[in-house]
Amino acid sequence: MSIPEIIAYLDGLVWGLPAIITLVCAGIVVAIFGGFYQIRKFPLAFKTFIRYKGERGKGEVSPFKIWAAVTGATVGIGNIAGASTAIHLGGAGALFWMWICAIFGMGLKGVEVVLALWSRKVLPDGRVEGGTPYYIRLLPGIGPALALFFAICLILNCYGSNNFVQANNVALGVEYVVKEFFGEDPGIIFQARLIVGIIMAVLVALVVLGGVRRIAEFANYIVPFMATWYIVFGLGVLVAYAKYIPLALSEVFTYAFTPQAAAGGLAGWTVFHAIRWGFARGLFSNEAGAGSAPNGYAYMTVDHPGRAAMYGIMEVFLDTIVICSITCLTVLTSRVYIEEPELTAAPLVMEAFKRVYGSWAPLILGISLTLFALTTMLTWEWYGEVNWRYLFVRTLNLPEKPMIWLWRILWVIPIIPCAVTPELFKFYWDFADLCYGLEAIPNLVAVIYLSPVALKLIKDFYSRHVYETGEVAK
Repeated sequence: MSIPEIIAYLDGLVWGLPAIITLVCAGIVVAIFGGFYQIRKFPLAFKTFIRYKGERGKGEVSPFKIWAAVTGATVGIGNIAGASTAIHLGGAGALFWMWICAIFGMGLKGVEVVLALWSRKVLPDGRVEGGTPYYIRLLPGIGPALALFFAICLILNCYGSNNFVQANNVALGVEYVVKEFFGEDPGIIFQARLIVGIIMAVLVALVVLGGVRRIAEFANYIVPFMATWYIVFGLGVLVAYAKYIPLALSEVFTYAFTPQAAAGGLAGWTVFHAIRWGFARGLFSNEAGAGSAPNGYAYMTVDHPGRAAMYGIMEVFLDTIVICSITCLTVLTSRVYIEEPELTAAPLVMEAFKRVYGSWAPLILGISLTLFALTTMLTWEWYGEVNWRYLFVRTLNLPEKPMIWLWRILWVIPIIPCAVTPELFKFYWDFADLCYGLEAIPNLVAVIYLSPVALKLIKDFYSRHVYETGEVAK
């Protein structure tokens, strides 16, 4: 077997029934013992997100800037290519299971975020030491070993899904524009991919050299723009196909529980495929349960750990309930997933956009792909840096500055090669899925074990703290 075949085989094992059951059980445990706080307290989450500016808090970066950076990592290629792939592989019913994944994911993300704030240390100079491995290591007995395993898996995932995939897809977005205006000339396409790879590598290097503050500052301006850009044009497609929205929603709920026949030579979609790809792409998109986002939230300026859960709720809501739903519904209402069964990932969404925006579609979607991927690459560099530091500096006691510079250099190197290798597209995605699955295992163990601590802090926030600060009237 070749390396890509081995990766694809392992990906199938990791994302089989056991992984889905584990994710569902973790979400159910948190939801039940937390009283579905992610739904009951959603208005408070929205109010906190809008109004809180970091008053009385400790940390390195303001709440919205950290949220923007983390959301920039979460809202990535998975929201376009991943969500549409779920429909291609799982049928219309996959969207329903993405919604279920999101509802449970909002609760899981809140718990993860709180654990990151609970376990962090604010050093005398104001710097923060924290992240996912810092709460995993608190598990009795196996904690330190699981924390190391998580750090290794996350570092690999940084490259798999958030360097390789993102660089490849930014180049793909540029390729759409080049083909539309300059034709199918392979030489021109390669040159365009190479140029964008170089530009991307330089830009990423300039931003990541400034650490988490510069990444958050960049995301503070880019993330609101990129989310609005995609939502507006996505809604434009839905308006154009408004008459098919009832049919699409009917298919989503019907085929979540029954097999769906397919046209155009496809064999059809089973309920298992709908569940499997709905959860796989849902997690890939919102990252709930994977343990990635706590590496960013640990640096948030906040007055109560439970408050950070509100930002986690809003992050998953925007990512999956809003943006992924728009992607899937454009594919479903335009009927391209039935009429063009050979298309998948970004080309599937591109076809839906082309039917409404014509020759402007490559530019519209190309900008979305580029911004989604760029913000993901920047924040995931920081996630990797946190775990790289934990592995090599905190655990192996190697000198901090040389190791951090080594990480930043290693992060930039693969960008150009990945940009010019479209033939490895599937391999990059399989490797990314595999890493996400492996990364989630130790994190879910810690989240389930430590969830009573997190849920107690969340309850203390919404039942006591908000009344003492006057945010909610008694």
